[in-house]
Parts: sequence; C-alpha cells; structure tokens
Amino acid sequence: MNPPEIENSPLSDCSQPKRIVTLGNAFLDTILFLPELPDKPLKMRVLDVKFTGGGIAATAACAASQLGADVTYWGRLGVDDIGDRIIDRLTQFKVRTDFVSRVQGGRSPMGTILVAPDGERTALGFIGADLGDEAEWLPLGRLDDVSAVLADYSWWQGARALFEAASEKGIVSVLDADVGDLDAVHNLLAYPDHLVFSAACLRRLTDRDDLGDALQVADDMSRGTVSVTDGARGFFWCEQGSINHVPAFEVAAVDTNGAGDIFHGAFTLALAEGMSIQDAARFASAAAALKCAHGSGWESIPDRSQVEAFLNGGQA
Repeated sequence: MNPPEIENSPLSDCSQPKRIVTLGNAFLDTILFLPELPDKPLKMRVLDVKFTGGGIAATAACAASQLGADVTYWGRLGVDDIGDRIIDRLTQFKVRTDFVSRVQGGRSPMGTILVAPDGERTALGFIGADLGDEAEWLPLGRLDDVSAVLADYSWWQGARALFEAASEKGIVSVLDADVGDLDAVHNLLAYPDHLVFSAACLRRLTDRDDLGDALQVADDMSRGTVSVTDGARGFFWCEQGSINHVPAFEVAAVDTNGAGDIFHGAFTLALAEGMSIQDAARFASAAAALKCAHGSGWESIPDRSQVEAFLNGGQA
C-alpha cells in the first residue's frame, strides 16, 4: 500500500508530495454483504463479511495518501481496542497519527455497512461517546508546511479552529458537509474556502429540491465556493453565479460506500497541487469511481497510477 511516486505526474505541479491535514471522524467498519438490502425486520444469511477502516476524514486521509500526499490525521479516539485498530489501519496506509487524541473513558466510533449485490449500501454508524468537544489541544502551530486541510462536520469545534488557522496562513481548506448534523454545518459555513455538500445535506440546508437553486442559496450563505456531489449525476459547483458540472464516470459498482469520502480526499489533494475546480473534480471523480469498481473498504482505494491511467482511457 505504498503511495505511488508522483514526480512525473502530468496532473501534479510539484516533485514533492503535498502535505495535507484531515480532521474529523475515524471508524472501524464491519461490512456485511447481503443478497438484498432489507426493508423490514427479518432474518437473513450474510454472504460475506469484511473488517476495514471508515469515517469521513480518515477515509479521505487514506485516499490522499494513496494518491501521493503526505497526510496527517487529527481526531479523537477512545483508549480502547477499537481505537487501537483504527490507528493501526491508518498507519498501514502511511497516514500520520501523532496528534490523535486518545481520551480515557471515551468510546471509539464504529460502523456496520450493509452492501447489496448491485453495490448499493445502508450505513449504520456509532459516532463514539465521551470524546470531548474541546479543540484547544490541536497543534495548529504545525501547519506552516501544509498545503491543504480537510475537515468533516462531525466535530465542528475542531473544524472551525483548523479552518481559522488555515485562513490565517493562506492554506486551502475544504469542508465535507453531510446531513448527519445540520447545526454543525451551519456553524461552519463562514470558514472554509470550499464547501462540498452531499445532495441530501444541501437540500435540507437550503430547503430547495433543485440542486442548482440550492447551490445559489448556499452560495449566499457561505464564504467559500459551494459545491455538491450527487452520486451517479456527478459534481456541481457555483462559480460567479453560474452552475457548473463535472459528470460522474460510469463503472460497474461493487460497493459505493466511502466513495464520497475518497472524492473529498482526492479533491483536496488536487486543489493543493494547483488544479482548477473542474480538473480537481474530474480527478476526484475518477478516484471515487475506481473505488466503487474495485470493491469495499480502504483496501479498494486506487493509487495515483491507476487514477491517471483511468483518466487517460484505461479500464476500471
């Protein structure tokens, strides 16, 4: 799982890996492969099971690392076996975990993912407990050589502190905004350079069904550039009042879980490398599509050479 060399990458503007910090949640996931997704209480025989890493910021960190970045993850975990296993999996993907807060008495996050044969999934998550919301311990003085930061909405106090510090230092910042905590999303609208919403989150935030209209409303509510990922429909963003679109790549999906998180990690790295929003979205869409085609969990995250080959006409 070594990050690929990117020195001669046609998509990169540098010979050294970009340094990225991600902040937010990290999970230990159990993936259950089912004959179909249940729509009522029942007993069902599971076809297969897999244990892997999960969580928005942690998955984005692993994606950026696989794609060639030097990545550090900041977050909170309990002093428990689940936390140990999450740290071990992050380390396997060469993500730095020096500044993960291990909270005595806290319980680390874990999830269960139900996956159908067509790749669709239902995700059930325990976000952890008694991990604390304070952000004063964050090592914000260690951002001097960082090119971009990404935070999810799950710990908005930490995300706001990171975004404020990044803004002071001129570091590109990205928010992954999803529907799990709309109050947290509201608390973060004024801080990042780029706000990437899920379609469900954007609709609830703006009370608009049409995503173009919703982006226009969100643009008035936010400081940075607003955008949305909408699964197979692709990526949309608002720029100078106009709605722009990068379509998703068509692949035969094995498992769609985590594709959005991988998109965000790849998107953040691409912005750090100086790509335009359009090119960054296309690069990130390719990474997400390949993950869906390759399988489940962090082990299915593509590396840089696979993404570039796919963008140049290769097969998934």
